[in-house]
Amino acid sequence: MKMIRLRRPSPQVLFYLPWALGIVVCLGLFNGALDHRGNSLDDLNLLSTCNLRLLDSVRSWKEMGFWQLGGLMSFRDSLTPLPPPTDLYSSQSTLYVVPHFFAYQFGGAAAFWQMIRTSIYTAAGAMAAAVATLSWLITEERVHQAKAPRFMLGLVLFASFTATFPSEGLWGGIWNSDDRALSSVLLALASANLALAVRFHQVFWHRITAFLLVTAAIGCPRMGVMTAITVLIGRYGFARRDRAVKAIMSWPMALSLLGASAVHYIRVGLFDLTGRYVLGGSALLDRFGLIHKMRGKGQSDLDYESVWQAFGLFWRQSELMIRGNWRLRGIENVEHLLFYLLAAAGLCLLLWQMHRGSSVYLAPVSLISAPPLIWGVLINQSVAEHPDIHAITWVVPLSLGLVVLLERIVQSARNRFGVFWAVVVGAWIAYWFFLWQVQYFLRSYPGLRGGYPA
Repeated sequence: MKMIRLRRPSPQVLFYLPWALGIVVCLGLFNGALDHRGNSLDDLNLLSTCNLRLLDSVRSWKEMGFWQLGGLMSFRDSLTPLPPPTDLYSSQSTLYVVPHFFAYQFGGAAAFWQMIRTSIYTAAGAMAAAVATLSWLITEERVHQAKAPRFMLGLVLFASFTATFPSEGLWGGIWNSDDRALSSVLLALASANLALAVRFHQVFWHRITAFLLVTAAIGCPRMGVMTAITVLIGRYGFARRDRAVKAIMSWPMALSLLGASAVHYIRVGLFDLTGRYVLGGSALLDRFGLIHKMRGKGQSDLDYESVWQAFGLFWRQSELMIRGNWRLRGIENVEHLLFYLLAAAGLCLLLWQMHRGSSVYLAPVSLISAPPLIWGVLINQSVAEHPDIHAITWVVPLSLGLVVLLERIVQSARNRFGVFWAVVVGAWIAYWFFLWQVQYFLRSYPGLRGGYPA
């Protein structure tokens, strides 16, 4: 009788197992916090204006036909079905609404609300995976250069999850999501795939990158234009020694992105020629901030005075979602600002570090970092009015900033106190990233306190 010998887990698996368990524990804590009494994500608490617009749009698509409405949104908010729309909203591409439409087709309103929750969990998981991939590859490069200890490879995976998954920019979208959310997720995945293409030197990866970028441009034309600008800057700003970087940072890629972005506007123009509906949306110059009025130019009651307000998400991105007598305390705004400033400082440190060390991953990181910056400056008035939904474009670059800041702190602790205390300090700070974001989200967003204000 032969004895069965159990294989020992490989040292590589044991190396990452504690950090994987940490991610599972944090995920369980996060779900527990959302399911706790008073914080439940039930249907009542999801009745925001944005979600009701989605619901009315998919109902209209089902009753009248997707092509009859040009695939555009009705932009009406109502929990009960309304008469056929006469006005449609032309500024947003509606690719992100399609999964909700199919959910409503198969399961009605209940399936629609479930898709709202599912899409946010999917986006959070995808962005956390993108940050983990980029962070791991960047750290691996530093390990090979003898500039980082090997145990950082596991720690950065844990830190990537804790910094990204509970991000306010993601979970605020459970009440207020639009086309840039989908494209931000696709752009994050494209950046991670480009980094993998650089690492493994396989055409497969940068072909996926090109596909994701074009899809992101179709999903949100504005994101496509910002990415095309980034690609053109990279075409002349990077050495492009790697084949993957050369293929992505090129004129053909930029023209493909501009062409994909133009698809939405061509569709809107052709549909407008039919004259069947009134098409609404903000004027281009208004979105660029080239206006003389400060109030009443957009959907929110905001005094627009300066381009700096486009970065108001650093201060209190949830403020515009809060109505009635509820206001954030001053200390919460200060803590919010400090947290985002830490992330921004870490991002600047990362870009400087990668430029100084001629990192092969500078192009992928720039691909995810430049578009939100260009967007914030170029379309400044529109971004200033919607800090809660624009924040998702900053999730990946700012999370990378937090991870690199953690890495530097851990290296300093290792040099002074040894590996044991470096791991303890690193795990504690990574968990603090997670804990602070979850607490702020639970306490500052009204949808977790009761009925969502109109």
